[in-house]
This record gives sequence, structure tokens and C-alpha cells, in this order.
Amino acid sequence: MVRRSWTTAGLLALVALGATTVFAIPALYEAGSSVYMTVVGGAEVLFTALGLIFATWASRLPGLPPRIRRAWRWMLPTYALWLADVILYGIFPGQPFPSLPEVGQLLIAPVTLAGILAFTRIPGSRTERIKLWLDAGVVAVGSAMVLWFMILSPALAGAASATWRELTPSIARPLLDAALLFGVGVVLLQGAEAVVARLPLTTVVAAILLIMIGDMRRAYVVNHGGSLWPSPDQTMFWVAGLFMLMLAPYLQVWRTQHRAAPEAAAAPTGPPRWPYLTAIPGYLLLMFTVGVEHPYPASGLIAGAFLVSTLVFGRQMVAARENRRMAVTDQLTGLANRVQMYEALPRAMARAHRNHTLVAVMVIDMNGFKQINDEFGHQAGDQLLIGFGRLLRRCVLGSDLVVRLGGDEFAIVLPDLTDPGHAQAVVQRIRAAMAEPVRVGSTVVQPSASIGVAFARPGDHSVDDLLHRADVAMYDAKKKARPTTPPVLHRTVPGTSKGQDREPADNEN
Repeated sequence: MVRRSWTTAGLLALVALGATTVFAIPALYEAGSSVYMTVVGGAEVLFTALGLIFATWASRLPGLPPRIRRAWRWMLPTYALWLADVILYGIFPGQPFPSLPEVGQLLIAPVTLAGILAFTRIPGSRTERIKLWLDAGVVAVGSAMVLWFMILSPALAGAASATWRELTPSIARPLLDAALLFGVGVVLLQGAEAVVARLPLTTVVAAILLIMIGDMRRAYVVNHGGSLWPSPDQTMFWVAGLFMLMLAPYLQVWRTQHRAAPEAAAAPTGPPRWPYLTAIPGYLLLMFTVGVEHPYPASGLIAGAFLVSTLVFGRQMVAARENRRMAVTDQLTGLANRVQMYEALPRAMARAHRNHTLVAVMVIDMNGFKQINDEFGHQAGDQLLIGFGRLLRRCVLGSDLVVRLGGDEFAIVLPDLTDPGHAQAVVQRIRAAMAEPVRVGSTVVQPSASIGVAFARPGDHSVDDLLHRADVAMYDAKKKARPTTPPVLHRTVPGTSKGQDREPADNEN
């Protein structure tokens, strides 16, 4: 508890230091001022040095999954390069390429790319990998259009009068940044392999984007005849980026020490909707650049191309959402399937550990289903499954997940419970609902099922173990049913009184 309080106090102190430094830059700004240069240079050295220390700490943190520790070891060269580069710029200011500071700047992008990719697991399926590369490529190309407009195009336009020392970094840096943006796209689309690394990795991505914005702002100003001396807003982006880069590994330490239990792997919950939006800045720049001098017909053609692309992107998103729905939905009943349950249940268990709540899983097996199939046919059996699925949906809340496991077996996931009695209340609602017959073709049948309930214990992380315990409880309930109990599913002639299935209490432990 003392260590947790200490790391929280340290986090608050770091945030206060970073905010004070970033917002002090405009107030202290004066071109060539020794005070301003000391504050900015000192902040950059401090942030990069602390970042290297915190990244080393995170890479050795025993509470982290081994893959995440390895990822932080992959990030160590990034922090070391930034620290060395900031110091070298102070020792050799204004030195042309290939000076050590300029070469170091070019090395940072590929090293950072390797580091951030180490945090995420690339899909094993070839199709999923291709989809990931394509989506990340859209992000990279859309962002590269901005880099082209801001940096690369002006550099090439002045290539005839520029020396190779000026031209090489001007061309190489935006190309390397585009490759780094591809990696950022992969990270944002795929996410961190473990939930505990999600916030730190997002912070690293934010740092990369802030530094790139500062670079683009400065390159645009210089390439269009502006001052070589960085403006306050350019410097603010750089310092804020280095601060976020420093904060990321400390957040990893803080997040690890404040989680209630090890967490499951992070998995995307649906198809990405945003990557295609990165094409918008490119179209806007194209319209601005061409439309100013040739408004007719260029602007209309560009607007038409943008509209067509938007429609295509919209179609792609609709198709992706439909594919996702089909992948996680039982096609007969419309309920969730095992895939969706295996995605939702680990997140519910991790959230329960953090919030000190409960997760219950019910396994529900319909009794006598084979009799309906044999007597009335498979189409009648399908109608009964659909009707029983609707019955279960009526008995739960919108936040609960009703699943068809296969055949005549169902499951219900009850997350965020504050009292075990809430699960018992759901069982009672299901029993009451089963007192009503379900219409199957020209007849009605009285549904009945055995129900087993299991709760996620503190420290439980295995979905299969939780399901197994619920399954065992369900079979115990089935065995305890009295031998004199009539078939749970039996024909009820329309117009007669309802036959009641007096099923004994199930095992719900």
C-alpha cells in the first residue's frame, strides 16, 4: 500500500512538472534568450533521462507479462537515442548532416517502430494479417500525404539549389516518419497484447504524434521562408512529446502496481472504423493546392473523387461490421456464439477484479430436446431453439450476454454483480418463463432445462475453468432430478390446460 501511494504521488508530481514546463515555454520565449534555452534544453535532457530510467524499470518489472517486459526492452534504444541526441544537439548546435545529432535523429524512427510493434501480437491468420496491413497502409498513406505537403514536396522543389547535406535529411526524415506512422496504425488497430500495457502504449503513440507535429510545423515554416529559430508552439510540441515519452514507462509501473490482478489479453471488439478517415486531410490539401489556381474543373473533380472514396469507405465499414456480426453471432438464434463469449468473458473477469464485483456464468442444457427432433423433425427443433433463445433474452438485462454454445446448450454471462443473489434471481425468472409453453409449428411444447451456475473466484483468470465449473454444476442438477419427473419437453394439445414441469432445484454453486 505504501508503494502504491508513493508511485501515485510520483505520477502527480511528474504531470505537474510536465504541464508547468510546457505552458511556461510561451511565457519565457525570447529568441536567443539564455534563460529560455536553458529551460527548454534542461527540460529535454531531464525528460529523456527520466524516460530511460523508467523504461529500464518497466523492462524489469516482475508483475508484467514477459512479452510486455520484452517490449520495453525493445524500447530502451529509443530512449537512449533521444537522450544522446538531445545532449549532442547541445554540444554541436547547428551542425549540418551527417553530424552525430542529425544521424541520431534518422535512427530514432526505425528503432521506435521496432519498439512499438513489440507491444502488439500480429494475427496468426494470413487473411487477418493482410487486412491489418491494408488498414495500417491506409493510415500511413493518408498521413504521408500531409508529410508530402508539409515537408517532402517543398524540399524536392528546392532540390536544385540545395546541397546533399540539406537534401538528405529533408527527404529521409519524412520517409522514415511515414514508416513509423504505419507502425502507429498497426498499434492503434491491433492494440496492446495485454490490457495492462494499453495506457502506456497509447501514451507512447501520443508522444510520437506530438513530436511529428512539431517537426512538420517547423519544416513547413522553414521551407516557406520562415525563421530558422523554432517558434514557441513548435517547441511546445517537442517538449510535450518528450514528456509523454518519459511518462509512458512510468505509467506502466503505476498501472502494474495498481491493478487488482493479472489481466487478459486485449482484443479488438469490432472492426476499425477510423483508419479510412485519415484520407480526409490528403483530399483537403489536394483541393486547397489545386483549387486555388484551377478552381474549374479541378475542384469539382477532386470533390467528386472524395465523395466516391467516402462512399467506398462507408461500404467497407458496413461490410466489416456485418462480417464481424456473422463471426460472433449464432446464425440460427441470433444469440452470441462461443467466439463472442470468449472475448467478453475475460474482460468481464478483469473488470470484476478491479471493481471488486462478481461475474457469474450459467450453463443451461435443454432437457428432452432429442424427443422433439425425433417426433416433429429438425425444423421443429430449430423453432424450439429460437423460442428458447428469446425466452432467455427476456430474463436478463441488456448488459448480460446470452450465448448459444451449440446444439441445445446455452450459456449466460452475468457481469458486474454486487450480490450472488442476483444470479439466483435470474434463475428464478428463467424457471418462471419456462412455465409458459413455446409454440412449435402447429403444436406447443413445455420447455425445461437444467441450469448450473459458477462464479469467478478472486484470482480466477481461466475462462475454460469457469465454464467447466458451471458445466459440472449443470450436470449435478440434471442428476438430482427426480426419476418420476415426466419428459421436460412434451407435447401440449392446444386448448387444454398447460402441463407443468415440476423440475427440482438445480445446482447453482
